[in-house]
Amino acid sequence: MNSANPTKPAATPILRSLFCRKIASECAAAALGVFAVLFGIIVTAHFVRLLNRAASGGFAPDAVIAAMSFQSLNLLPVIIALTIFVAALITLTRNYRDSEMVVWFACGVPLRTFVVPLLRFALPFVLLIAVLSLLVRPWAVTRSQQMEAELASRDEITAIAPGVFKETRGGEKIYFVESFSNFNQTLSEVFIRSLEGDQVAITVAHSGHIERAANGDRFLVLTDGRRYEGAPGSARYRVTRFESSDLLVQPYEKQAQGGSAKSRSTAELWTSERLADLAELQWRLHLPLAALMLVLLAVPLGFVNPRANRSVNLLLAVLIYAVYSNALSITNSWVAQGRLAPLPGFLSVHLALLLVIGMLLAWQTNRLRLSRGAA
Repeated sequence: MNSANPTKPAATPILRSLFCRKIASECAAAALGVFAVLFGIIVTAHFVRLLNRAASGGFAPDAVIAAMSFQSLNLLPVIIALTIFVAALITLTRNYRDSEMVVWFACGVPLRTFVVPLLRFALPFVLLIAVLSLLVRPWAVTRSQQMEAELASRDEITAIAPGVFKETRGGEKIYFVESFSNFNQTLSEVFIRSLEGDQVAITVAHSGHIERAANGDRFLVLTDGRRYEGAPGSARYRVTRFESSDLLVQPYEKQAQGGSAKSRSTAELWTSERLADLAELQWRLHLPLAALMLVLLAVPLGFVNPRANRSVNLLLAVLIYAVYSNALSITNSWVAQGRLAPLPGFLSVHLALLLVIGMLLAWQTNRLRLSRGAA
């Protein structure tokens, strides 16, 4: 009768060491490919969006690369968290699909042992996410806001895009240039429509360049052009030809630097009592902790029956991640609005996911034990 329930073999230290190295190395190899795909997709989407803004004249073309660099640093914590989650999920799913998990279980490696190599693989990435979230991301947001303010303070000429009709913020002028060089501040084939009281003035010139006066004023110096002035609907227009004409360009005052919670340092947020600052601090702490929780979630979700539908676990992973991510955003907004206390707002979603992970692990462990007993 005892032969019907044989003693479960125990894995030797050498086998456990081999097992941990194999799982960690497979996760690392999968993470390289996953990161390349996720980073390429997400960054390319934001890059195309910036290019569209630049093409329509809503963003300075020479600032696209800098803006994309700051945006990439801002997105890196989320991308890395998704990378280690998907890499761990892919690794465990492949082991189930190729029946390697059966071999590990037969050698005395229980399901809970998979947590150790996964955490060993994920810990450096979690520390990197913490550094990016607590230190680098606020700096990137601050530099991005400073660049936006500098672009907003540019004069109306340097903000235009070649080949696009650009209206100034006051709506008093409309510019069109065929080409514009940031290097030497020169323009070619210039068209300017301006409102001066009840008069409309249209200026066309073959070329132009920007000069700065001693007092800091900027002038657009137009050469070889004509100026048409008159009232709309009237046939009486005054036409003036000129070889050179100076047009004063009024620069916009530099905007005050934004003091948003996202741009504040972590030390400032830690000592602040404002709800918005506390919510931002919690969000920065959410990112590394969420990455760790997702890696643990990959252990029960990695199960796949080779003889059944292989996409069920992936669909379940996407569903749980969507609910988890949205729940973090909702509770964080509630903390910022004062509808939820900071500590419950920080711990509630993570504890709920930890409970789900424990239930899934218990269910899968019991299922594996029953299947081995039946065998």
